[in-house]
Amino acid sequence: MWILGIAGSHNSGAALIKDGRVVVAVQTERLVRRKRQPLSLDQLSAHAVRVIGYCLRYAGIDVTDLQAIATCTPWEVIHARFADQENAMPDTLLLPPFLTVPHHLAHAEYALHYSPLERCIVLVCDGAGSYEYQQPEFDVREIDDRAIRHIRDRGKESVSAYSFDGRELKLIYRVAYDEDTGAGQRYKDALGRPLHWMSSLGHLWEWSAFYCHGNRHEAGKVMGLAPFGDAGVYSQLNTLSLGDQGEMQIDLQNLFDHFHLPNVAGGDVTGDPHYENIAAHVQQATNECLAELVQYLQGRYPTKTFCYSGGVALNSVTNEYLQRKLGLVLHMNGSCEDNGTAIGAALAAHHSITGLRVAEPVTDCYGREYSDEEVFEALRGYGGRVEKMEWPPLFRLAAEALAAGCVVGWFQGRSEFGPRALGNRSILADPRDPKMQDVLNRKIKHREAFRPYAPAVLEERATEFFDFEGISPVMLRVVPVRVTFLPAVTHIDGTARLQTVNREQNPIFYDLLKEFEIVTSVPVLLNTSFNISGEPIVETPADALRSFLASGMDLLFMGSIVVYPTSAR
Repeated sequence: MWILGIAGSHNSGAALIKDGRVVVAVQTERLVRRKRQPLSLDQLSAHAVRVIGYCLRYAGIDVTDLQAIATCTPWEVIHARFADQENAMPDTLLLPPFLTVPHHLAHAEYALHYSPLERCIVLVCDGAGSYEYQQPEFDVREIDDRAIRHIRDRGKESVSAYSFDGRELKLIYRVAYDEDTGAGQRYKDALGRPLHWMSSLGHLWEWSAFYCHGNRHEAGKVMGLAPFGDAGVYSQLNTLSLGDQGEMQIDLQNLFDHFHLPNVAGGDVTGDPHYENIAAHVQQATNECLAELVQYLQGRYPTKTFCYSGGVALNSVTNEYLQRKLGLVLHMNGSCEDNGTAIGAALAAHHSITGLRVAEPVTDCYGREYSDEEVFEALRGYGGRVEKMEWPPLFRLAAEALAAGCVVGWFQGRSEFGPRALGNRSILADPRDPKMQDVLNRKIKHREAFRPYAPAVLEERATEFFDFEGISPVMLRVVPVRVTFLPAVTHIDGTARLQTVNREQNPIFYDLLKEFEIVTSVPVLLNTSFNISGEPIVETPADALRSFLASGMDLLFMGSIVVYPTSAR
């Protein structure tokens, strides 16, 4: 059974599943080269046709092979209809049924899919999902287990929790607050339009991103800035708290009244204690409030096992805080933001039709792989040296270049679906080099000086270098660094956002790490996404070549092909 899932939100994409297993998925931004590109589903755009076509071509099927199309947006319920704009698909084509799925249910099914499907609580936390009043309109509906609800008129789901007993997923908790109207009176976008925030934890982070960095979609920067600040400076604000009945109390208006000069120009705030302290306050408040919420839920449904998704789940600092403070077992996968609801919507539709769920290993490598022939086609007319190599000498060349201080573009295998490069669309460097963070921020990535970089480490040796238990395959944990000789990936507070790598997950990246270990005795590489500032992660060989030429990287490896800069002929 083939089911196509479409996420039509600000971080949109499409996914294709077969018999409950994910076959392919792609974010729209990777194909249209515009970050956070949304989709219009009521009158399907050329962008949507493109991402859908990408998935169908990968699987070698056509629209007529689909048993259902599942759609999920955080806005209106849309029964989408579409036509192939390139081939003028006739209106008489028999299309499969369209099934609409609530936003948080799609997040929940996505998270559950990467768990053992055993008794647990599934927690979803983001900015704003579906309107509560729309729930009866959906084709796939939630099962309600006398859920505790804290909702308002025109409220959108922002926090949801579900119990899973090994068979049924039931809603047990819901926060759905409406818009905090005071925000629009002070904060405006680049076109002078008022910005509005819901009273939600996700929108608290959007506000802090806008206030500190001039862009509401830069919550990751706030997380990176927080360790420089003192959370106690603004502790009196009481921004987040949990009531006796589990009601999440978010005082955005107090923040709007207290802080009047957002960084609308988006300037670098490195070294500015005002912004650093705000970031620290928001991070600590989030840690503590979510810990209280988890404990409240555990009081009604005792368990240490949680599945977790939604945009707030990208906060790897909070993820580690919950695991260490409460001893949770967290099951997560990397595309926990809205793009992952394309997978989740398709999975929800599959369960609705068949009554079945399938568990799969954690991975985010759901895009397509490009052949050497496609790489050579992208390099047609390139003026620099190009060399095709066998794998063992290629790994040795890459490892020795990295050890010598080179910055390497690494384009291998299937592209990642989520926000993190996991060794397939990566920029790599030597984490031992104390100057490397500055080199990458200034020369390659063109970003703020305070922003840290992540280490990738061989899974079997990870605990020698990092203080943690378990694994971290998709960079969703920030953990203490045990050693002092990894300065390029060690943040100001002595932590790093860790990726563990084993051979089964990614044999090519694993073998490169092994070769770097042979050369340096250190099985760790600095791994950051293959893109330059303002661009999505590269998808195609042509994208990789453009970024390579624009960034000043020293070498580019695409499959078994090595690309040298034009100055190194």
